[in-house]
Amino acid sequence: MLNFPIPYAEELVYGIVARMGVRAGIVSPKQLLDEVFDNRKVIATFDMPSHLESIVILYRNGQYDLETLVYQHTLFPIYAPFLPENRRKKCINWMKKSSQGSVHLASGLNASRLPILTRARYCPDCVAEQVQECGEANWSRQWQIVGADYCLKHQRKLLDSALDFRSPHRHEFFPISEMLMPNTAQNNAIINSDDVFLTEKILELLQLQATKSPTYEQWTTFYSNLALSNDCIKGQTQIIFEKIREKFLARWNIKLLKRFNLEDLESDNNWLISIFRKHRKSFSYLEHILVIEAFWGKTWNFDTIFKAVKNVIIKKIEKHREIPQNIVAEIPFKRKLWLSHLAENDFQIKPARAINKALYAWLYRNDKAWLVDEHQKYQNKHINTLDKYDWNQRDIIFVKELIQIKNTIINDIEGVRRSRNFWLKQAKNSSLLEKNLSKLPLVTLFLNRYSEDIADYQIRRLTRTYLHRMATKESLAEWIVLRKSGLSEERLTQEARRFLHISQEFLLENLKRI
Repeated sequence: MLNFPIPYAEELVYGIVARMGVRAGIVSPKQLLDEVFDNRKVIATFDMPSHLESIVILYRNGQYDLETLVYQHTLFPIYAPFLPENRRKKCINWMKKSSQGSVHLASGLNASRLPILTRARYCPDCVAEQVQECGEANWSRQWQIVGADYCLKHQRKLLDSALDFRSPHRHEFFPISEMLMPNTAQNNAIINSDDVFLTEKILELLQLQATKSPTYEQWTTFYSNLALSNDCIKGQTQIIFEKIREKFLARWNIKLLKRFNLEDLESDNNWLISIFRKHRKSFSYLEHILVIEAFWGKTWNFDTIFKAVKNVIIKKIEKHREIPQNIVAEIPFKRKLWLSHLAENDFQIKPARAINKALYAWLYRNDKAWLVDEHQKYQNKHINTLDKYDWNQRDIIFVKELIQIKNTIINDIEGVRRSRNFWLKQAKNSSLLEKNLSKLPLVTLFLNRYSEDIADYQIRRLTRTYLHRMATKESLAEWIVLRKSGLSEERLTQEARRFLHISQEFLLENLKRI
């Protein structure tokens, strides 16, 4: 493909592809996928797209390589430093080729406590500047991060566009346009200093260059040292979580934490406790920022933090210890005692362990291999969810629920566009439906039949205007109908334009008779 657009600074790959469609005059999503990727199955993804190798080869003479696209035109940099190095490399490779959701899973995004954006966001002032300077607007990655809610340049809160962040039109790239920016009015929300701080730190993280990630062991030791320096450790290693919680809440307001689903600090395994324990998984960029700010004790930047983490020296601990002979002699007796204890508790390991913690601890310390091997005999086997749930029955229940919702609004011409996403959000178990549509053919059939596309929505808006103005005997001039419907000639789809013209001809003919 010739003349593939050069990316603007901070522009998402999603936006580059969308602009290509505009420049080439391509209106068909399938044709655009063919031209750019030679693959119609590519999903239009805002944050961490895949099939980037197809974009790299569109630039001549190695003008843009894979790493440049990943680190300058996706949201991967805010996740990368907190992933183990081998996983960071795997994610980049998945983004190069076909991901099939792997990069979102491996980065921890799917399991994150943080809320996801519902709509793509924008700054009206930035958009105006883009149009003035470049002749066109583009989707900036700085607008699309949970926690970075402000435009620092114009000191205003970002606004939601009309475009779903996870669009039901999975294979269509939408360029930023007036149609997608319904509300450009100045937002008078008070700019909170904490929110500005979080935005600054997230955008700082976004600008970091590609580099080798620290290990989980280094992160574990880093946070242990952080607890030690804040007098939150008793003895050599025992962390005092009450002090951790107290110090954390002295810095961060609970209302702010609730916005990000991080307010649970009381449960035994809450995220704040977990981040100071041995790291077995990645924590989100926002969790790291909140904790570092609360415990670092001075002004900091990510360069300093990552250097400190990478400089952590992990002490090698001898895994095997010599067990004294007197303890070895006790092992058969302890084994027999534990098996008897398990039998009394119907071979349920957790209840047995809770009742006799001392015996379990003794065996774990002195006879771990036997204990683990023995417990495997009583572990519950994995139950395939396809076998566990009757999806046919669920499909019937869910589709009945959607039909009931549809019947209550079928005659209502008001309201927002009834898109695929709209119907899913109306259901009680919207998340369950969305994740398991492949197992729900009746629900899928309902969505295909009753979901409004843009043309359907525009026709409904025109119909609403006609009915209202006919009831009040007001002018039905075409330009007035368009304005009252919130539409314009440029925004009309072919179907809506045809409906408008036919309606005007019908009204003129019938008004003459009257």
